[in-house]
Amino acid sequence: MHLILQHAHMLCNSNRELKNFCQFNTNLTDNNLGPTITLASSSITTTKFKSSHETFPMIEAIKKYADEANWRQTYSISEVGEDFANRHCYFELVGPNGHFYNNTIRGFVCYWGEYLKYNWHSHEAEEIYYILGGKALFKTKNMTKVLKANDTQFHKSWESHAMEILEEPLLTLILWRGNGLDKLAQIDD
Repeated sequence: MHLILQHAHMLCNSNRELKNFCQFNTNLTDNNLGPTITLASSSITTTKFKSSHETFPMIEAIKKYADEANWRQTYSISEVGEDFANRHCYFELVGPNGHFYNNTIRGFVCYWGEYLKYNWHSHEAEEIYYILGGKALFKTKNMTKVLKANDTQFHKSWESHAMEILEEPLLTLILWRGNGLDKLAQIDD
């Protein structure tokens, strides 16, 4: 997990949007989380993500250490359906409940299978998506655009947003800051 943390730190220092969003450091306490798996996490090691020169090293680190991550699901089957629940997962790399403790930001590594629809949702914390691999159509009430490896998308506090994963699986680094770090997203539909 330390290698994934180092790559996240390098990406946050080299990408202007991520660097402006938060100060990400590697001097953090290891929470010694044990590994957990989900249906979706088992496919990450064999998935070929379309990456960029900048994101390829972190993807490879995630794939190498996927079996050591504390993978979780955000929503119940009743909230998002069985297909979504079975083909989406995340682990908290940095944060109050993450592999590395931090109480001012949260950093998640998230995976979605191809052709999934992530319905309208929101959260109090401000958020920035950074696409590691794959591509998806991102939506807010004022914008719709396709993002691919090395692209970012910012969401304000409580700004409802949705996403459609396109023809290839999506792997992202998501950072949160501000109020609401102790809560997860809620479905708005």
